[in-house]
Amino acid sequence: MSERQEIKTYFMGQQGCGKSTNAFKFVKNHFVEQYDHIIEESFQKQLTINEKEYWLDILDTRDFEEYSSMRESFIRHTNLFVLFYSITDPSSFQFIKDQEYKDIMKYAQEEQDYSLVVVGNKKDLENERQVSTQEGEEFADEIGAYFVESSAKTDDLVPLFEKIVTFHLEGTTGDLPQDLLEDLGNLFEKQILIDYQFEINNGEQKIGCHRLFLEQRLGEEHFGNLKQILFDLSFEKAKFVLKSAYCGLYKTNYIKFNKILKNSKIGIPRNLLKFKKLQNDLNEMLNSQTHDFCLLVENEEIYFHKIFLIARFGYFEKLFSKKENQEIEKLTDQTGISLKIWKILQTYIYSGEIIEGIDDKKAYKELFKALKTLKVHSNFNLKEHFKKKIKSNQDCILM
Repeated sequence: MSERQEIKTYFMGQQGCGKSTNAFKFVKNHFVEQYDHIIEESFQKQLTINEKEYWLDILDTRDFEEYSSMRESFIRHTNLFVLFYSITDPSSFQFIKDQEYKDIMKYAQEEQDYSLVVVGNKKDLENERQVSTQEGEEFADEIGAYFVESSAKTDDLVPLFEKIVTFHLEGTTGDLPQDLLEDLGNLFEKQILIDYQFEINNGEQKIGCHRLFLEQRLGEEHFGNLKQILFDLSFEKAKFVLKSAYCGLYKTNYIKFNKILKNSKIGIPRNLLKFKKLQNDLNEMLNSQTHDFCLLVENEEIYFHKIFLIARFGYFEKLFSKKENQEIEKLTDQTGISLKIWKILQTYIYSGEIIEGIDDKKAYKELFKALKTLKVHSNFNLKEHFKKKIKSNQDCILM
């Protein structure tokens, strides 16, 4: 039997919201109307997800101010924070926002591998609801949390926690190609082909960005807000915020991101900075009319964003980094790559999908020749990545 992975879980919420009842129901599969305990109580529950075993070590505490040092220790060692409120009690909702989440922000460490979950409890009391589903979702989006409404009284909590643990294990990366995120981050660091400069350090320094990309990611209004936020930040903090806007936020970076913006009255919607949102944005950009570069291949026009061509391919990084090419909008392809392969590469640039169209030995060889010509940027061996994908397709001819 494989070793079980332990996930330290902390149930948090105002007394009376049902968090202790949830703990008891989840572990014992038995609902009690009220569950009283002393300062803290620990529960253990084993879950099997994708044939792997996970051990949830659940801590449930009562909210006593005098035990703040104990609370700090709990938070620093927790992997999964579950914030409970009752949909029938607005004060319990405000409590997790004003005390529980702020305590996590205060004590959790930036390098801590943690996830946040917001649970609107007592869903069975719909006729007594005073906190809307939208309010719960908006708060969860703001802090990068998984959101769900449930009822300890009527729901089977095991499937719910299987989803919660899956969220913790998967983070917020979705199916995004990790190398693209790294390449975009490197492009921002290199400051190649930037078309806008933000003032930072109270106007004493400047830092560049690719305006077309960020305006589509954030929207014009929030791009304007970003100008005001970055103005007061140091170079390192400004770089972190911008890199997050390019590549999305890792769940463990929500603490750092929120701490930077906590004193600002101007907000950027946190859900726009998540990986899954970035995936949607990339696909939309592939099909949008906001392209800033046209490549003429075999008398057909293919449209790209320069930022992605530079991030993916050293060939274009070198081309666009030359001053005289800053304003290039249309170029006849000089690489000798066929239209078919360019269209395959176009999809790969934005979505990471690489198998479509590689259906014979000739296309397979031409693809690798194209990759060599374009000098692919990547932190892993792309050829092995392509080979693995291609070999998994039974229709491919690799002989």
